[in-house]
Amino acid sequence: MPTAAPRSVLLIPAFAVGLLAASLVALLSPFGPRIVVAAVVGAAVAGASAVALDRRAPAAVLRAISATPLRPGTQPRLESLVASLCASHGIAEPQLHVVDSCAPDSAVVARPGETHLVVTTGALQKLDRLQLEVVVARQLAQFSSGVHAATTLASVGPLLGPLAETVRRAQLDAQRVVLTDVQGVRMTRYPPALVGAFEQAAEGSGVACTRTTRHLWMIGPLDADPGVQPRLQDRIDALREL
Repeated sequence: MPTAAPRSVLLIPAFAVGLLAASLVALLSPFGPRIVVAAVVGAAVAGASAVALDRRAPAAVLRAISATPLRPGTQPRLESLVASLCASHGIAEPQLHVVDSCAPDSAVVARPGETHLVVTTGALQKLDRLQLEVVVARQLAQFSSGVHAATTLASVGPLLGPLAETVRRAQLDAQRVVLTDVQGVRMTRYPPALVGAFEQAAEGSGVACTRTTRHLWMIGPLDADPGVQPRLQDRIDALREL
């Protein structure tokens, strides 16, 4: 999860758009104080761009990971687990989505007032009830910290160009991934279930995703950059010590 506020992730693309607008105004404006007019227009455009990017981030990310909305009643086990955990821990129920992948995995996408839980078909098919419950709990635990920034980072990643990798490494904190694992098992009080889910995931190659979205996944590709996700075995070892 990113360590910065969501708005700071938006600064680079919003500033770039604002600078472009200011440059055009400075070149084309018929008014005398061109610099002042250009600065005002540039700031307004940058602000509007940041707001627009922030609002469209969840939808853009869900499209990028090919997430399909879950029709009510099609996955009663998942729907029941989500409803129960949310009611028990005072969490607003997220919208549910499915990604067609044999890898047992899950992602979270959110901004204030809009939360989405994404589960792969592999997780629904391969995990038993306890394992799926702790995976859901682990993902729900993130909604209060970092998901908005993570969603924003994933959505603007393609707009950052050569700066994308630098921004991603500066914002992501691999240690928080392990801490979130611990938060999830505390909600269900059964660490072996998450260990079992991780071990099943370790048998495959992981979910297919791009560099800009893989930090959203609970596990992601198993060859992922250590700066994005810690080694899965290290996470398993940490859970076994609980």
